Order: sequence, then structure tokens, then C-alpha cells
Amino acid sequence: MKENVDKYLDHLNRKVIGKSALERTSTDFTPNLMLQIHALSKSKITIYKPLISKQVWGALALLVIGVFGYTLLFSSEKPSPINQKFNLLDFFEHQVPHAISAFEVSQVGAYSVVLFCVMLCIQIPLLKQYFNKRYQV
Repeated sequence: MKENVDKYLDHLNRKVIGKSALERTSTDFTPNLMLQIHALSKSKITIYKPLISKQVWGALALLVIGVFGYTLLFSSEKPSPINQKFNLLDFFEHQVPHAISAFEVSQVGAYSVVLFCVMLCIQIPLLKQYFNKRYQV
């Protein structure tokens, strides 16, 4: 029984294939295919663009240096009008040292901060190496 079914399917396949015409590709099929393969093989290079540009970092550095320089060069014994108006000298002489001396860190907190810093120092080079490998061509 199975042989009859196989013979029938084989005969049907021969009949269908015999009636179909051979398909031909276009004359420029190979060059078009090769162009598409070459286009796929070229990888797109990811260009690294930092979030904060060098100009902004330079401006921030100049701002910080300027503030410290102004504080060091132009601070004097007599209070300035800004210090008199906002009473900044009393704030920095009395309230800030008192707040800092009252601050206590537990031993567990200190260990956790140290461990966090160590792990951060380990992870930054590893992540940098990972992303450098990922973006290389």
C-alpha cells in the first residue's frame, strides 16, 4: 500500500517538474549580489562623543580655579559688604565646624564606604576595557 502511494507521489512530482519551465536569473544578478554582500560586510564604526565636551570641562576648571584664586587673593581681615549682609563669617566660623564635629560615622558605615570605593576602582577599568573591545573594528 505504501509503495503505491510513494509511486503515485513520485509520478506526480515528475509530472509537475516536467511541466515547469526553468527559471533564469537576470544578467546582473552576480554583481548586484556581490554589492549587497560588500555593503553588509562593512561595519559601521561607532564614534565616541563624550557627554561633556572638552570646552565645558575647561570652562569648569577655569571657574573653580577663579573662585579659589579670588578667595585666596582678595580675602582680607576686614569683612566685605557681602559678608556683613549675609553674616557668612559667623556661619563658617561657628555653625559649620560644630556640624562637622557632631557628625559620626559607624564602623559598618565606614567599611561600606571603603568597600564601595574599592569596588568602584575595580569596575571602572573593567568597564572601560569592555567598551574599548566592543567599539574596536
